[in-house]
Amino acid sequence: MTGFLWGVRSRSQQYADMQGKLDALNEVQAVIEFDLQGHVLAANDNFLRTMGYAAEDIIGQHHRIFVDEEARNSAEYASFWQRLGAGVHDSGRYRRINSQGQDVWLQASYNPIFDSRGRPCKVVKYATDITEQQLREDDARGQLDAIAKVQATIEFDLNGTILDANDLFLQTLGYSLHEI
Repeated sequence: MTGFLWGVRSRSQQYADMQGKLDALNEVQAVIEFDLQGHVLAANDNFLRTMGYAAEDIIGQHHRIFVDEEARNSAEYASFWQRLGAGVHDSGRYRRINSQGQDVWLQASYNPIFDSRGRPCKVVKYATDITEQQLREDDARGQLDAIAKVQATIEFDLNGTILDANDLFLQTLGYSLHEI
């Protein structure tokens, strides 16, 4: 209960408050629990729906079923689980793979949970599906990249100082980037 000021509320009021907060998170977040090695212990309906699995398909499976082959075989992935197992929190935007083999983008946090002695005992992930947002951003980035290939562009700050110019601009005017 560290970090909260409980005042004069009874233990049952404190418990009801904590349970209410957990229930609220469970309603709006995709939640999954892992042991310290990365095996699935439990998942809520939001997570199962987001990833297209039934609970019996994933309980006991390793987290690696949610990542592509390249990621699961990487040193970064092994390090990710070593850090979580050591009690280090991780959060960000993650590309995961659903039951159909399709990309799902999650804004998520992996939160080590500690036992009464302060030792990590499991990891809880809270996530929001941001796939549609990611696809829109990727599309916009792709459009900008396509424009930069066919149009000379230069970027200025508000004072008129050149910040950047694309290769087409530089070639057209005969400058190198360091000259401008």
